[in-house]
Amino acid sequence: MKFINVTGILILAVGLTACDIFSNPSEQIPNSDLRSKWRECTSISNPSRTKALACDNYERECDRRKGKGNLVCY
Repeated sequence: MKFINVTGILILAVGLTACDIFSNPSEQIPNSDLRSKWRECTSISNPSRTKALACDNYERECDRRKGKGNLVCY
């Protein structure tokens, strides 16, 4: 019986932590930092592949916030 209880608790714990897997890390960036990073990206003429990916992520987060009425990047 104890094995079933421990197993149930472990499954519940893993299930609750798995919810964070689908969250967007960009959502955690404060508005001022996002604006700064977004502006930096607009001034780069030939970004590296990694920087271009990061800039795309910032742009997407700016668009997501704009859709919610937060014009932090514009």
